[in-house]
Order: sequence, then structure tokens, then C-alpha cells
Amino acid sequence: MSLASRVRWATLARRLPIPFVIGGALFLGSRSFIYHASSLGIDAHIYYGGVQAWLSGGDPWNAAYHGLHFATVPWALPILAPFAILPESLFVVVWILLDAIAAVYLVRRSGLSWAWLAFPPVVQGILDGNPAIVGLALIVAGAAPIGLMLRPQAGFILFGERRWRAVALTLALAAVLLAVIPLGTFVRELPTIVARYAVESRGGATGGTPLALAVGIVSVLALATVDLREAGWLATIVAVPINGWYAGAAALPILNPLLAIGLSIPIVGAPVATVAIYAAVRLALRRFRWPWLERAAGPLVERTAGSQPSAGSHITSSAARAK
Repeated sequence: MSLASRVRWATLARRLPIPFVIGGALFLGSRSFIYHASSLGIDAHIYYGGVQAWLSGGDPWNAAYHGLHFATVPWALPILAPFAILPESLFVVVWILLDAIAAVYLVRRSGLSWAWLAFPPVVQGILDGNPAIVGLALIVAGAAPIGLMLRPQAGFILFGERRWRAVALTLALAAVLLAVIPLGTFVRELPTIVARYAVESRGGATGGTPLALAVGIVSVLALATVDLREAGWLATIVAVPINGWYAGAAALPILNPLLAIGLSIPIVGAPVATVAIYAAVRLALRRFRWPWLERAAGPLVERTAGSQPSAGSHITSSAARAK
């Protein structure tokens, strides 16, 4: 019996992400905890400062923690405000715990094994205490209007899944919150906020360059011709100028070996390159019916999941859709 007949490529392909996931999780985790303990929950500290400044009548976008400024949209302020009654240290602990709970929920609803809690974007989101993980979980759980106040770029998901009722409710909630949020201040300071964030984030995970943004947008538009739902989830990661590593958690409901490997690599620009390659592979599988291509690339884009449905949506494997 030949080695090829004993070790099936499809089986091997499903295990390919393991070293990338472990290595990426250790690297990103070390930046937030092992070597720089003061950075643990850094995003939660930043959000706390912004909310406190707003509640005190100040400018939230001038609030900073260790030189890093609050930079999110004003709609997040009233959502986070109830937590601001807590002392800062407790606020940070609460958001790290909420992110951990949200990650468990996302992994479960995505039909993945618990091992995917070690997915590097998830690890980074939890250790930073970034509301993005909670926002994604709320969208999956059916509370999209609240989730999008925390993570507005996740709105691509609603369009990809054609959740028009959720879009309407989100717009209604956003309109209601106009009565309390400092939108005028945000609009006036937006150029400064964006420029400062680009410097302080060092381009984030996606690079923050016009080229990276263009590649990301073209890639998700191309993918939309094959699978509109997947394009919506991946647009959350790459179709914005700058994103953190935690943004890759949006791939959990549609995860496959190729996406898992690329989004686990902690190199700036890797998420954009990954989505571009993934879109190209999906288009090639749709356009060309070459058996060798299907055997080689099919297992890499086949969904990594167990028996659980994902995010309340009907999902078939990417490889099946490509045929």
C-alpha cells in the first residue's frame, strides 16, 4: 500500500492549521501577557478612558491609555456606559471575561471543536479585552443592532446574509442614539482620529495602506460572485482601512484550513493576502473543473466544522459550493 493511499490529502489538509494556530496564539498572547503584562486588557483600558471622558462632559477621542487614544465610533459609548460604574481594573476584567464567554459561544455556534478557542484572533481579542469578540457574538445570537454599535464594520455580515430586518433595526437604534452621542465632535475630529489611529496601531493586522484596502475590497467583491455570505463575513476583516488581529475571529463561522492558516500568521498584511488567495481559489474551483485542482485545493477550502450549524445560517462546505 502506497503512502498516498494510507495518508489521504483531505485528512492531512484538515490538520495543516495546527502548527500555525499554536504558533500564532503563542506569539500574539506573549505580546499581551507573557512579556508585557501591563498590556493585558489594553483595549478595555482605552475604552474605559473614552467612556469616562464622555460621561464627564469631555472629548472621548482625546482620552488615552499609555499613549493610545480612544478611536471607535460614538455609537459604542452608550453601549459601554453602563459598565463605566465599575472601577477601571474591574471594567477590564469584566470585558476580558465577556470576550471569553463570547468566544466560547462563537466556537460552539460555528460547529467547531473547543480547540479553536486557541485561534490567534480569538486569543488576541480576549487578552486585549476588545469588544469586537462580544460584538460578533451578539450578531450571531440575533442581537445585531447592539453588536454593530460595538463593531460597525461587521455590518457587511448583515448584507452578506441578507438580514434586512436586522439592518433596519440597526439603523433605527443608531438614529435613536444620535440624541446622546457626540456625533458632531466625532465628525469634526475624524481626520485627526484616523491619522492618529493609523500611527498608533502601526497599520494593525491589515496594513492600513490604500493598496491593502483595495486588494481587500476587490477580493471580497470577487468572492461575492461565488458566495455572498462568505464575502460578508470576510469583508468585516479586510474591507476597512485598519483592523486588529482580533478581526479575524469573524472567519469562525465559515472557517476552513486555508483561512485558518492565513489568519493565524501574525504578520502585518497576512489577513488581506489570505482573503485574496482564498477568493482566487474559490473562483478557480468555480471556473475550472479540473479534477487535479479539485483534489488539491478542495480540501483546503472545505469548511472545518462538526455537526453543529453555524450562526443560525444554512452552510454547506465551500468545496461543495465550488463544484
